[in-house]
Parts: sequence; C-alpha cells; structure tokens
Amino acid sequence: MRQGDRIEALLGGAGWAQAVLSDLAGDASARRYGRLVRADGATAILMQAPVSDAAEQGSLAAFLRVGGHLRALGLSAPEIRAVDPAAGLVLIEDLGDATLARLLRGDPDMAREAYGVMAGEVLPHLARAPLPDWAARPDAGAQAGMIDLTLGMLPDPGGVADLRPVLEAALVRLCPGPPVLALRDCHGDNLIWLPGREGSARVGLLDHQDAVALPLGYDLASMVDDPRRDLPEGWREALIAEFAKAMDLPVEEVGARVAVLSLLRNLRILGIFHRLASALGKPAYRAFLPRTGALIDRAVAHPALSELRAPVAHLRRQTEGWA
Repeated sequence: MRQGDRIEALLGGAGWAQAVLSDLAGDASARRYGRLVRADGATAILMQAPVSDAAEQGSLAAFLRVGGHLRALGLSAPEIRAVDPAAGLVLIEDLGDATLARLLRGDPDMAREAYGVMAGEVLPHLARAPLPDWAARPDAGAQAGMIDLTLGMLPDPGGVADLRPVLEAALVRLCPGPPVLALRDCHGDNLIWLPGREGSARVGLLDHQDAVALPLGYDLASMVDDPRRDLPEGWREALIAEFAKAMDLPVEEVGARVAVLSLLRNLRILGIFHRLASALGKPAYRAFLPRTGALIDRAVAHPALSELRAPVAHLRRQTEGWA
C-alpha cells in the first residue's frame, strides 16, 4: 500500500479523514510533522517517522514506549490517537505551539515560570520515579564515550587521548548515586507550556525517544546550557538552586554535576552540529557552534573540572575552524 493510502487509512479509522493537513517545521531528525485541523476546530499532529531499517523501527518503538511511561507518571507526553508502526505513522495529541523557546522570545515572565516548573517540579518528579526495566544504563565509561563522535572528527585526535578517561573519572567523582531517566533532548524547542494543567503536567515533553538512565542533573544541564539560545542573566543559577532545593541537595553539588554533564553533552553536540552543517546539508546548525564552544569553556572553568582544562583547550583549538 502506498504511503498516501496508509495515511488516509490511519486518519479515516481515527475520525480525521476530512481534516486539513499542514506541514510543521521539523527538527534535526528525519521525522516529518504536520498539524491536522478538523471542521469542528479540533487539532492533532501527524508524525511520519522513517522505518526502513531496524534502528529506525526501534526509534519509533522507543518513542511510543517512553511516552507511555511518562504519561503513566502523570507527565505530559502527547497522547497517542492512532498508530501504524509499519508505515511509521503516529497520530498524536496536539500540545500547541507555546514552546519555552517561543516564550523566551515573546513573554519572558511566563517563560521564567515555565522553566521554573521544569527545574523545580517536572525534573525532580521524573528523577524520583523508579527506573523502568527497559531503560539502558550506560556506565561512566560509556557516558564519556558519548564524545567519541566529536573526537573522531578532529585532525589530531591523539592530541586529546587523555580527555575521555579524565572525563570518565570526573563523572564518577561528581555524579555519585543511582542514575535517573534522562530525556536527553530537554531544551526549549521540545518543551511546551501548558498552564491549564496542574503541577508537573504543566510542561509538555516532546522528542523523548532517546531516553536512557544517566546521572541526576543531565536534563537540567541540557535545559540551562542550551547551545541554541541564551537564558536571561541569573536564570541559570536560580534554576539550579530550585532543582537542588526540590531534590534536597546542596546547590554546590548540583552546580558541579551540571558543569560536568554540560561539558559531556556539549562536547558531543559540537560534533553533531558540525556534522549536520558540513556533511548533512543543514548549514543553519553552524550558527550554534560558537555558543556550543562558549558553553564548553564555561563548564570546564568550574573549579571541580580543573584537570579537564588542558585537554579541552587542545580540542577547542582543533575545532576553531568549524564555526
């Protein structure tokens, strides 16, 4: 059956046969999104995900599995209205367009409230929940291996051979305790403000299929050290403090966690954005590289990360031409 016929069958079976479909902006993945509008004013989102191989099929299955887990916790992952997994088609709840990124641009006061709910309620709620059995649990060595993509692009990777083991040691030292489920792509474009809901349900959670068990604070680092946008002055420190209070942890401990996890994340993102811009035909990502580098520099300046400064400085010199 042709893809168009599969779409018609899915929408017809779910009561959306006569809806008008308009494309929405996509993300860095190969997924496509469209908004459906029915004559009665109801809306939904049609996601079209690639499913041509086992990895792509697994990613779609993970999206459905993680979303179900989040909803079971009372969090606002979009509800699934209908699905055709063989065709990569999912009809999902439309959570609207009030992303935290848009709020930052248009309504900073509301954005601050939304970011506060994420830091003080949503992420602590997720962190306190038991880890599901299906969640992968990479150890510190595998976590440090997340930067291998970037290291493999360097003209002289041997010059930073000590970076990964020193980063691994810092993760062990600064991130003790059991891991928690991390959404991994927890930033303003994937978070939707839902003020009509209550408590931890007030932020919608998108793009969660890559969730794995990582050290406490990983998603907080993703949110406050986002290479796509700067937070207003003082927000970062305040949000770290709100998370620390909610988790009953010293703010200094959480600050050190965020520093090493931000370093880990943005070292990896540096390579991802460079590959997207240079090899995958998405030059817009090149604009994010200077900010990514600045976040790396800020993270490694933390007093707890002094042993990482020399190898990171060497890496930064090798990546100067990427931007």
